[in-house]
Amino acid sequence: MATLLHSAEAGRSTSTFSHIVEMASNLLGLWRQRVVTRRELGYLDDRMLQDIGFNRLDAEREMSKPFWRE
Repeated sequence: MATLLHSAEAGRSTSTFSHIVEMASNLLGLWRQRVVTRRELGYLDDRMLQDIGFNRLDAEREMSKPFWRE
């Protein structure tokens, strides 16, 4: 009986650990995407920015944000 309980607890902690790793991986991916997207804004000319609903000031403001900010 003790073995069954121990196995169930071990499975739960592994599941929790896997969930934490998955969440951390997702967060790192989001941060990386923000870095790349904000960098690419700097390559767009005013016409391209206008096409996506931005102006130069909007782009500069977005590019100046740290990667962890939305």
